[in-house]
Amino acid sequence: MADKTHTSRITLYKNAGQGTTDLRRKRAELSVALRKQARDEQLLKRRALSPEAGEAVTEDKTLSPAEIVQGLNSDDLATKTSSARAARRMLSREQNPPITLMVEAGVIKPLVEALERDDCPDLQFEAAWAITNIASGTHEHTMAVVENGAIPKLVNLLSRGGVVGEQSAWALGNIAGDGPTPRDYVLAAGALPALLPLLNTTTVASQLRTAVWTYSNFCRNKSPMVKFELVSAALPYIADLLETEDQDVLADACWALSYLTDGPNERIEGVQTTPALLPRLVRLLRHPAPAVRTPALRAIGNMLTGSDHQTDRCLQADCLPALCTLLRCGKSSLMKEAAWAVSNVLAGTTEQIQQALDAGVLEHLLHVLSTEDIKCQKEAAWAITNLCLGGTPEQLDALLQAGFLEPYCMLLSSPDQRAIIVVLDGLTNLLQAAAKFGQVEPLCIKLEEIGALDRIEALQTHENEQIYKKALSILDNYFCDQEDGNAQPEQTEEEYQFGTAQPQNINF
Repeated sequence: MADKTHTSRITLYKNAGQGTTDLRRKRAELSVALRKQARDEQLLKRRALSPEAGEAVTEDKTLSPAEIVQGLNSDDLATKTSSARAARRMLSREQNPPITLMVEAGVIKPLVEALERDDCPDLQFEAAWAITNIASGTHEHTMAVVENGAIPKLVNLLSRGGVVGEQSAWALGNIAGDGPTPRDYVLAAGALPALLPLLNTTTVASQLRTAVWTYSNFCRNKSPMVKFELVSAALPYIADLLETEDQDVLADACWALSYLTDGPNERIEGVQTTPALLPRLVRLLRHPAPAVRTPALRAIGNMLTGSDHQTDRCLQADCLPALCTLLRCGKSSLMKEAAWAVSNVLAGTTEQIQQALDAGVLEHLLHVLSTEDIKCQKEAAWAITNLCLGGTPEQLDALLQAGFLEPYCMLLSSPDQRAIIVVLDGLTNLLQAAAKFGQVEPLCIKLEEIGALDRIEALQTHENEQIYKKALSILDNYFCDQEDGNAQPEQTEEEYQFGTAQPQNINF
């Protein structure tokens, strides 16, 4: 019942603030920048270099693409194999592999046909390796592999395991990483059931790393997102792999979970309710490697955008102490993500807000707000703004006593217009709450003392219409001289049910 009251209050008040949609924020604004930062850590496609890459190779070094194709079309098995090896070596060059030249020469069709030669595993291996590197190229290169019928043959080899199966998994991962359409082709061909046996702690380390990375690409890409039922069968395997010590396996497993939780609450539910998965994921927030912490934090942050019940699960798994640690970790991208995650907790129920305050998040948010770059500061400001809207009088009093007001209002002079809007909305929420309890005057005096009033007045001439209208609204409602000397906006009890505490519970 209390949960419904809280939701109703926010909904009634949303036109004066952010609204429920913006309070719990999905990845939209952050995802592009963060994806760019993480790209080097978790590549969409990976090229397989030959062991002799960069070394002088005497054998078949003079073969041209045309001669390689001719050899692949030979009836002689030894010639086919040596030609496939020549193709693999050429496509595995460390610098500028001639993928386009090889494709234009017609190498794909005979390589795909070579995948069927069960009488020669060496030929299948070399062909799968060459195809892997063709599929690591452009979208056109990948689609040429798809259109020549490689997917079902690679899936067949994957199901057999071994080194050929590992190479086939790598090729399928590159194809799936190209976009939602090839990804869906791969899954429709039955790639996940074939991959599942490799997602096991007993699998050889190199094969396991490849398999988990491939699975992460099965979960990747949006517009449309992958159908959850096509990849969810692997979640129990991923839960088990979260306890491995292999950093690469952990990182890619967490990336997969971050993709799967970046969507509707039904997907979050499917991930969260996988036995043992959530507490293991939360523990990885403290992993020493940023390459692991980053996707683990992304996945937990996504879960905190879900329903109140899903947020409760994360809190029960003890995510808050780890988030507080990340707010002080010194790595800007992680601090920004952690502040975003905390902002979603502070957009929750009164009980969730209190848990965050009890965990000490205010101290750490104020550290970010006072010392970090504008991107981190803006996320911390979002958290404060959410608390200004949803907090009880006692919680708002704790916020004010923590000393947030001055660094928070400093952002009113920021060149980041979105940051200014976030702070103006937070001040509006706070002043509205103060009006409810007759505490506007001391708050206005405090805002004037710290220079916030001057900054708000300066925003009256801001080029952004939204900013100057919000600034004018604050000035008109709370700083205009009135007969009673204490500005009070028009507001009814029904419009803002803040709580039942008495005015003295807020100490400005």
